[in-house]
Amino acid sequence: MSFLDATFLGTNFLLKKTVQLVLALFILFVIVSVRAPMLSKTYIYSIFRELSKAQMMWKTRSWNQNEGEHFIVRYQSADRDIARLVLDAAENAYIPIRRDFAYAPKDKVLIVVYPTRESLSKSFGWDADESAMGVYWAGVIRVLSPKQWIEADTPEDMKAVFETRGPMAHEFTHLVVDYITRGNYPRWLTEGIALYQEFKIVGDVEEEYRQPVSGKKLYPLNMMDRQFDALADQSLAYRQSYEAVRYIVEKHGESKLWEILVRLSMGETINQSFEHALDMNLDEFQSEFADWVKSN
Repeated sequence: MSFLDATFLGTNFLLKKTVQLVLALFILFVIVSVRAPMLSKTYIYSIFRELSKAQMMWKTRSWNQNEGEHFIVRYQSADRDIARLVLDAAENAYIPIRRDFAYAPKDKVLIVVYPTRESLSKSFGWDADESAMGVYWAGVIRVLSPKQWIEADTPEDMKAVFETRGPMAHEFTHLVVDYITRGNYPRWLTEGIALYQEFKIVGDVEEEYRQPVSGKKLYPLNMMDRQFDALADQSLAYRQSYEAVRYIVEKHGESKLWEILVRLSMGETINQSFEHALDMNLDEFQSEFADWVKSN
């Protein structure tokens, strides 16, 4: 047998084995998708998230950069003097959140600072009048420059306001919940947990989220997932999310809240995770929660 013949046969053998491996993986994926469709969705989402994060890393490759132990802050020249402030606030939020969730991202988290509200809105295709100070999406935290919403006479004053009213603890919590569950969570749950952590870390949240929910007609929890941003009373939606999480903690303990996230990471639905962690389905939880709101 000639060298060329051997090479040809070897190449065919490798090609055949590769095709067999790809076919086996495809069959395995189909089986998993049929038996655990939610689990297969989490794998697909995880791939999408990492691709989106890589795209943002590439898109902002020419921006200025400050790098800390756990975060990378990218910004434009107009925000050179506040980039360190953003980085320090993120690093300060990192330790308590890592402790509570017993989770740490394997890579440094990218934070992109946008110099204007319009540029932040444009990055998502929002209307320019959106009021968010920060947004987590697909592995990246995006924040509005503190210069756009903090009126301060000194850098020290701006630092104090940003550390107590800024979005870093809130958005980093969203990231951790997203990675732990691999994207398998309802919107109200992640918003409630983010506000709960924000209260724990900085002791305060925006005024609109401190309004009581008692006496108001609560939104059904199944409506507060895909329709969250379309709900007429946004402050009620956020506050209700927070109170629902606080109710879980007060009645069942924080450990049960973390167990819900772990079960979601295993591909369980939110209803299944509540049944296993709290011994009640979502409808039963909502009924008990409504009664608790009335009495509190």
